[in-house]
Amino acid sequence: MIPIENYRITFFIVVTTIVILGVVPSFRYRRLSSFPDMNLVVGTLILIVFPILYLGLRDPYGSWRYLGDTHNYTNKFLRIQSDPFWKSKKDLGFYVYMKFIANYFSVQSFFLISMALYVLPVYIAFLKWFKKYAYFAMIAYLVSMSFWSYGVNGIRNGLATSIFIFALSFYDRKWIMALLIAVSISFHTTIVLPTLALVIVHFYNNTKLLLKIWGASIFIALFVGRSLERSLRLVLTSTLGIFDQRANYGDYTYIPPELPAFRVDFIFYGSLVIALGYYFIYKRNFKNYLYVRLFNMYIICNTIWLYFIYFPYTNRVAYLSWFLIPVLSVYPIIYSKKLNNQSYFLASSVLISLLFSWVASFL
Repeated sequence: MIPIENYRITFFIVVTTIVILGVVPSFRYRRLSSFPDMNLVVGTLILIVFPILYLGLRDPYGSWRYLGDTHNYTNKFLRIQSDPFWKSKKDLGFYVYMKFIANYFSVQSFFLISMALYVLPVYIAFLKWFKKYAYFAMIAYLVSMSFWSYGVNGIRNGLATSIFIFALSFYDRKWIMALLIAVSISFHTTIVLPTLALVIVHFYNNTKLLLKIWGASIFIALFVGRSLERSLRLVLTSTLGIFDQRANYGDYTYIPPELPAFRVDFIFYGSLVIALGYYFIYKRNFKNYLYVRLFNMYIICNTIWLYFIYFPYTNRVAYLSWFLIPVLSVYPIIYSKKLNNQSYFLASSVLISLLFSWVASFL
């Protein structure tokens, strides 16, 4: 049994080992087509099974210092089991999901099933997009800076974005996609933001203009961000606000120990995939229909986050764009047919994400 205080570091050590064993061999090949199929099959299986079992079988009563909101989800689950008349006022889909599991399974099963729902729909989407190279997308997903947080702490949001990514894999079957997106919103209402971005890019796809707005928004946030924060708080605490107030977006009763800083690190992290997209779209003329739309979705969501950069828990708004990073960081590399040293590009992208995860988690 791994001590609870070592649970997180053990996870990152194992993930790093998996990544090194899985990515380093790619430096032997310039093209992904030369990568051994057996490595892809075995590696994918490990990437699916390990996080589901390791995080799904964590201690349901573990301290918040090490497992975030796990204990709160446990208490809510037990309350649903003991009080059949108790109902949640928000996130109806997630409540129905918990209610169903509570009627038939234990709290430990709830976390195991939740981890499966956090990983498997994303894998299915990757498999539809990338076929056998879904292996590399799964590595990118596992090493992303937010994987641990939204698998252990923000479970509702993690499940909602997992379902949303799965929905995007039905982009050519709009009614199925719309139904799944509705389910994801019912799990966490903040999914309204990427949904609106998806609607926008369906009608408007001027990437250059979106990039200019994103760049200008960085300076606007830097110089007048605090004034915007006060205005946005008023909107979010009004009846017109669409964001979840449990995230303290507009809760005046919450006073952080110090004023939130201008998160240059978050901007840099989010800008890496934008730089990658700019390079492939404009320097290598990569015009894949779905990729361009996902990229523009990301720019829109990340731009909106910039206006929330001074909010407490600003990473929760940033995650509404960040959850697309694993897809965007591998998509153009896998599908770029004329890219020299394709494997080197992919390995570098994954290792950079892993580095950010270590820095964000332990420094």
